[in-house]
Amino acid sequence: MAVSAAHAALAAGWRLDAAPRATAAAQRLAETVCLTYAQLLFSRSPAVGALLLLATATAPAAALAGVASVLLALSAARALGLSPEQRRSGQLSYNALMVGLALSALAPLTPPALGVLAVAVVASVLVTAALHLALGVGHGLPVLTLPFLAVFYLTVGALPPGAPEALADAGLGPSYLRALGSIVCAPRVDAGLAVLAALLLHSRIAAALSLAAFALAWRLAPGLAPTLGLNGMLVAMALGAVWFIPSPASYGVALVGSLVAGALGLGLAARFDRLGLPILIVPFNLTVPLVLYVVRQRVAGGGPHEVDFAPGTPEQNLAYFHSRRERFGAVRGVRLAAPFRGRWTCTQGVSGGVTHEGVWRHALDFEVLDARGAAFSGDGSSLQDYGCYRLPVTAPAAGVVARVIDDVPDNALGEVNLDDNWGNVVIVYHAPGVYSCVAHLAPGSARVKVGDTVAAGDVVALCGNSGRSATPHLHLQLQATADVGAATIPLELHDLVGEGAAGPVLHAARVPLRGEVLRRVEADDERARLLRLPYGATWRAHSTDGRREREEGITAGIDLLGRCVLRSESTDAVLYYELNAAGLTVHDVVGDPGSALHLARAALSRVPADADDALRWSDRLPLRPLLPLWLRALYDVVSPLGAPASLGMTYSARRDGAALVVEGRSDRLARGGRPWVATAARLAPGVGIVSLEVRVRGRRARAELRPAAPAVDRAARHTIIPSRGGTAHV
Repeated sequence: MAVSAAHAALAAGWRLDAAPRATAAAQRLAETVCLTYAQLLFSRSPAVGALLLLATATAPAAALAGVASVLLALSAARALGLSPEQRRSGQLSYNALMVGLALSALAPLTPPALGVLAVAVVASVLVTAALHLALGVGHGLPVLTLPFLAVFYLTVGALPPGAPEALADAGLGPSYLRALGSIVCAPRVDAGLAVLAALLLHSRIAAALSLAAFALAWRLAPGLAPTLGLNGMLVAMALGAVWFIPSPASYGVALVGSLVAGALGLGLAARFDRLGLPILIVPFNLTVPLVLYVVRQRVAGGGPHEVDFAPGTPEQNLAYFHSRRERFGAVRGVRLAAPFRGRWTCTQGVSGGVTHEGVWRHALDFEVLDARGAAFSGDGSSLQDYGCYRLPVTAPAAGVVARVIDDVPDNALGEVNLDDNWGNVVIVYHAPGVYSCVAHLAPGSARVKVGDTVAAGDVVALCGNSGRSATPHLHLQLQATADVGAATIPLELHDLVGEGAAGPVLHAARVPLRGEVLRRVEADDERARLLRLPYGATWRAHSTDGRREREEGITAGIDLLGRCVLRSESTDAVLYYELNAAGLTVHDVVGDPGSALHLARAALSRVPADADDALRWSDRLPLRPLLPLWLRALYDVVSPLGAPASLGMTYSARRDGAALVVEGRSDRLARGGRPWVATAARLAPGVGIVSLEVRVRGRRARAELRPAAPAVDRAARHTIIPSRGGTAHV
């Protein structure tokens, strides 16, 4: 009796435990189905996918065929052992969805037709997986809907002839909506309205591009506008807002691409008609890879700029691109520190008028000057009188030593050596086409040899007076080759502190000017410990914005790509940050806008580990999240055309007992002279972040954090962090 009761209790417990697991599995499956639909608009939002699913519901049979095709494709992908990430994101099933929608629109779903459909769906999964490897891994090109076209044209002949609904020309507005509906194989106004709602939810930029491209096709070829317009607007969205950062340049590429797609459509339409086949979206699938492949052959810079990080919505891509460029500089992909220790003065800058001219104009000279502005002490009659003579010269960035000259003697004061113009040099390779050269070094002082690996800040030699140098100084330039005396390329220095009359100012990226007194960030161990967020540590965050309160768990971890993250365990929000000798830098935050991590992005955007409480520094916050909701849609449309992308901020940090208080205020002022945005953060030893506060136009949002028991964040070891609705990025 007791045994039976125990068995019954165990069974009841199993049923209670199984119910939540089944519910969670069903929710994950529903989300994957919605993500599959969202792929049709290049989106990673389940809400967008749900609206597209609703659009297909205007034809119940087609909606049923679409959902069934997705489920069958997911099952086939799982049975084949294909990538779980690609299955969950819908990348392996959206072509199957298109197959289901298209074939169900052509013929009634009789048992034979269902058999053909099932075979076609499984075939689309095979073709999609193969093309992901052949095009994506092999050439970095998108698969698009090529698998759908291949399978559709091979199987459509096996179905009984039907009468698919045509795309009739009925004026710009109705034709545009019917073309949108045809994205889900439902060329009707009601379906088009649902697709338009999904498109507007996904991206106002993409919606504007789609309308512009369709209007162009309707203007040039009204009779063929439904078909050509569909291809044109897909091309415009893909090139103008998905694979390139939205900008006038990307819009130009989108326009050219739309015209190319139109020309291909005109040229292929008659041939497809003779075969009795619809042209569908063949021009789109030919044009986008063609343009991408051609643009990637460019040898000159300039726009349009490719999305070189894991993409989100066009608006997110644009904001992140501008934020990265404005915050960290955009001259080179290598961050360059000052090649010295202590305080030095720039005595000749870019195009300095002495020796920095012509092809050697992008160069910098540095010396050590005293309070009187003198480069030497005493009467300056010997090299040793000069403040910079034989001081350490350091590598500006990590790299491999490519060239060392160490046997050119120092010049006597006032004399120059024109035979060995550069004197003693150390040239370091940092990246393809990026070499740093420090010159006029002291003879016999080189601490490195060719082939050595150096880190930023490693001593490579001592400052001297060799070569074309009348008095001791340090010369720095960037060049594209390892040749001594090569032409210079533009440069900028990073994490540079300028010492001026108004106090020290930290510059994220700067080209020094003549007369500026500069130093690197002088890292303070105690302040660096305050900024450290221990791996696996957790906090409970209680936040309020005056209207609602919320609790969430926050964990410090590391993702699979080795990037430091703070992850909200209660939402999908993730904050990406970097901690190095210069201090803490938050790169980006994505996910739920109500998470306290968005407050951390604003209040702790950048915090140097410098002990000087007088230090001030500038940074920039993305502008869009700070705008009123009613203004954001308009901003999304105009932002690619040159509208401000970020808001300038000025920050400072001070010690308050054992704690560190970081405060920021926007350069833009509101009415009454108060800052438009004001931030504050408090960090305490052994605790980390204690509080965060952000005021926007007087409205206050605040979060209090308390530490929970530290634990190893095992999930961070095994999970790719979702970013911008998709995959991780930096």
